[in-house]
Parts: sequence; C-alpha cells; structure tokens
Amino acid sequence: MKKLLAISLGFLVVVLAACNSDKGDAYTIPAQHWNGTDVRVETHPNPPLAGMSEIVVIVTGPHGKPIHDLIISLRSNQSMPWVQAIQDGFIGVYRRAVDIGGGAVILQVRLEQGNEQKILYFPLKLAVD
Repeated sequence: MKKLLAISLGFLVVVLAACNSDKGDAYTIPAQHWNGTDVRVETHPNPPLAGMSEIVVIVTGPHGKPIHDLIISLRSNQSMPWVQAIQDGFIGVYRRAVDIGGGAVILQVRLEQGNEQKILYFPLKLAVD
C-alpha cells in the first residue's frame, strides 16, 4: 500500500511539474502612463505568437479606479490599419485580436479621450517556435 501511495505521489509531482513548465516563459510588459492613468498590456498567449494574438489593454486611474471612457485602437506596425478594441464592461479592460507579424514587434496603442489622443508603444517579445 505504501509503495502504491509513493508511486502515485511521484506521478502527481511529475504531472504538476509538466503543467507548470511554460509559466516561467511568460513575459511581463512594463506599464506606461498617460494623463494620470496607468496603461498595461497583456497578450494571450503570453508570450504572443506570430499571427493572431489577443491583446488586452487595462487602464486604471488614481487608486486603481478603472477608466472606461476611452476609445482604444491597436496595430502591430505602421503599415497595418488601426483596429478598435472592444470594451469589456466598465472595468477599464479593452480587448482585441491583432495580427502580430514576425520579428521585432512594437505594439501601438492609440488612446482617445474627448479631444485628446496619445499613441503608446509597447515592445513585444514573441514566443520562439
């Protein structure tokens, strides 16, 4: 019985280690600031793959309050058209799938609030195939 338990625990450890093996490869994109807001970008998958990847833009104001009155557009380079992100409720989260090419990618995030506009540049580290 003890031998069976030891084998089962050993198997469980191996399975859990395999499940967590890609967690260390995640890439954190540094936040940027505009008009008193913090702008963070996440990708799904993380790190992103060349081709279509989901981009999540999270915008918070003072004390972490969500900013939900923005128009946010994205593109992966100058030659691509802007695509508007979709607001996910009123929680300061905006989402959109974007075609990310290969090589060095600088994600462009255009923020619009009233008559003000700003483009922020976020370098992305692509996953190695």
